[in-house]
Amino acid sequence: MNRMVKKGTVALLAVSLLITPGTVTYAQSNGPEELVRVWEGAYGLSVSVDKVHTLLAGKMDANFVTTVDIEELVAGTFLPGRKITFSLPKGIKSESKINVSHNSDLKIETTTGKITITVPTNRQEQKYRLKATMSLTARVDKKGEMKATIKGNGITAHDILIAKVEPTSRIESAAKPESVSLLLGKQRQAAPDLLFTEEVKGAFRKEGNADISFYLPHEGIYFSEPPTVDVVQGDLEIDPHSVQVLDNRTGEHEKIITFKIKKESTKPSVIRVSNMKITTNRMIADGTYNLTVRGDALSHTSLLDDSKSKQFPYVTQFPYVSVNYQDKSETKRNEILLTPGSLNYYEGKTEKKMSSPSYIKQNRIYVPVDFFIDTLGLHESHVLWSDSDRVLTLLKNSTIIQLDTDKNIARLNQVDIPLSAEIEKKDGKIMVPLTDMASLVGMKTKWDAATGSIVLNPS
Repeated sequence: MNRMVKKGTVALLAVSLLITPGTVTYAQSNGPEELVRVWEGAYGLSVSVDKVHTLLAGKMDANFVTTVDIEELVAGTFLPGRKITFSLPKGIKSESKINVSHNSDLKIETTTGKITITVPTNRQEQKYRLKATMSLTARVDKKGEMKATIKGNGITAHDILIAKVEPTSRIESAAKPESVSLLLGKQRQAAPDLLFTEEVKGAFRKEGNADISFYLPHEGIYFSEPPTVDVVQGDLEIDPHSVQVLDNRTGEHEKIITFKIKKESTKPSVIRVSNMKITTNRMIADGTYNLTVRGDALSHTSLLDDSKSKQFPYVTQFPYVSVNYQDKSETKRNEILLTPGSLNYYEGKTEKKMSSPSYIKQNRIYVPVDFFIDTLGLHESHVLWSDSDRVLTLLKNSTIIQLDTDKNIARLNQVDIPLSAEIEKKDGKIMVPLTDMASLVGMKTKWDAATGSIVLNPS
């Protein structure tokens, strides 16, 4: 593979894509930020991106205008009577139809996500060149490098970096769908909590009638009563009067839960939706069912080309619950044996390893918080750390536990509880006093003097 990189005041990325030996892809400091040249025998094609913007997922910015140049390096690369397409990646679109300027006999069709170039049968002799401009936005669940694709008759498909996306929020269930097995024909069955986590302040918006809504997009399975919606981290506020279940029966769903933001956050916040109940009828099939989340409060860009429903555009969708899940292998959790100073511990007869060794300080055993994620059966999304406040939040069923670093007071469902030792950070790890934490989450502990170990019994 040949590679050529030229550097000026700004270093630019160069990526080589080869069809045959000698094909070179490069970027120059005084030219486009991304440039791909593809040779097909004696014919060649150039695609360049003037500026690779870093987009905030779900947010629009009129200043982020991207220009893409598509040019024949040799006349005749675009075969007469054939088509070439330039497609944005899934989850990325232009705010309006992509604008293409050219001075040729080409037929150009555009959408918010694709350019289709049709070459006339009697094509012109001069080389073709097109300039496309677009204001890109990214769906709220996208992150990382996004690459567009050009391909066509006589042109092998190749990718080019079009944008980078930084996440603004995460939306996730507190449990895997197979861990929540619903029964047929039963009302008010418990459903997993949902966490709406801001990666940046103000990610969830209060704007006009903007809301956050979610539903099960299947007939015969639906939420049956309003949940509890609270903020477990940060200063965002929920409008308590807006939390409701709407009877919105369509071919896509039966009922929908919705709520609104009362006050936007000035520091990243976490919303927890809990105490949800699901009702099923006797006619739905066994299997896993998705949850659909939508709402203008989450994203400027809820309606994208890959959204299946134009009437009810969604922001994200993921597996949420199962019906009659067949794996019944879960058993009562085993006794846990831990020796201070050791990296290893035992759950029953199974040896496991922590990310950092336990240690004793002021007659208290400290363990890394990921020990609790595993041994206490907590989902990792139920363990929240705020760098700005230096607060650790644990969510266990309907219980909220918050601990301030370097303090010996915990808050259990907003009630202050004295601790025997402080939570601390050591070598980049959040370390917690074992017996205090075990007590807060309902575990029993005892000291085995004969082995010099502590024994934990999950409740």
